[in-house]
Amino acid sequence: MNWFYGLLYKLYLNIIGAVYVVKEQIIDRHRKPNIAGDHSEVNIVITGGSRGIGLEAVKKLLNLKCRIIVGCRSVDQAAEALNAKDHSDKLTILPLDLMKLDSVRSFAQQVKSTGIPIHCLINNAGIMFGPRKETEEGFECQLATNHIGHFLLSHLLFSNLESAGTAEKPARIVNVSSIAHFVGSWMDFEDLHLKKFYAPEKSYGNSKAAQVMFSQYLDSMQASKVPRVRVIALHPGVVKTDLYTHVWWVKIFDFVARALMKTAEQGGDTVVHAALAPDLASADLTGKYLENSRLTNISDFTSSLENQKKLWEASCAMLNIQEFGIVQG
Repeated sequence: MNWFYGLLYKLYLNIIGAVYVVKEQIIDRHRKPNIAGDHSEVNIVITGGSRGIGLEAVKKLLNLKCRIIVGCRSVDQAAEALNAKDHSDKLTILPLDLMKLDSVRSFAQQVKSTGIPIHCLINNAGIMFGPRKETEEGFECQLATNHIGHFLLSHLLFSNLESAGTAEKPARIVNVSSIAHFVGSWMDFEDLHLKKFYAPEKSYGNSKAAQVMFSQYLDSMQASKVPRVRVIALHPGVVKTDLYTHVWWVKIFDFVARALMKTAEQGGDTVVHAALAPDLASADLTGKYLENSRLTNISDFTSSLENQKKLWEASCAMLNIQEFGIVQG
């Protein structure tokens, strides 16, 4: 029966994708964020800024004069793509492999050693589909890259974000999720690493749902005090990037995909909006995430406080985190 369930996940994700392609190309056309001016006082850390949506977001943020620290697996590729020599005073590129917890810890330590305040952390890097693989720690790779590595990084940098944020202008954590979080509505908290049953679409949906729930729960935790850090997830659009390496029809009908999907440059717009839009500093984010630079509803499953808490506790247990934001040793 596993093949049948795998087919259902594939079918469901493709239906959602098709619906959103129509929505984004006809009903709710792309909206550019209304952000201008000099943001030279803003320091941003972003994962996966060497290609795709992350690369385009970094370009836009550099044009807005932000100082950027990029964490990615291919430092040389990022340096070439971003013309790093032309931004030597505003751009730092450091090695980061989210599948390796030691790499995440090393990256966080290097960020801290710069001594600069961190106003925004953009958890952008991600992988999609492919056969089931595990990390050195035994984590399923899509969940490890898209959620667990970012959860750890957010924990390690949280005190820096709190120090940089104020009541009037809180720092931000931005999690780049997806409409695929709807596919995560059948997440099994007893089998987060999908050892019993694996389907690429199920794994991807789970990881994107995890990003939404992480955002919702951590942001709600700040509500009991004057928040110095806001946390928001977003859907960047159905974007044509190399994440679709394992999607056969995109490879065969590339010209069709390019015509129907958003470009990576367009996908970067909602990321920039999430990082810098002033209205989000005080917005009610309960049950909401960003889509086309506007707040919209998330799935019922990810809206559930009970589900958010289960995932939060499981994530902390996997990473041996006693208290989020408090780094032991």
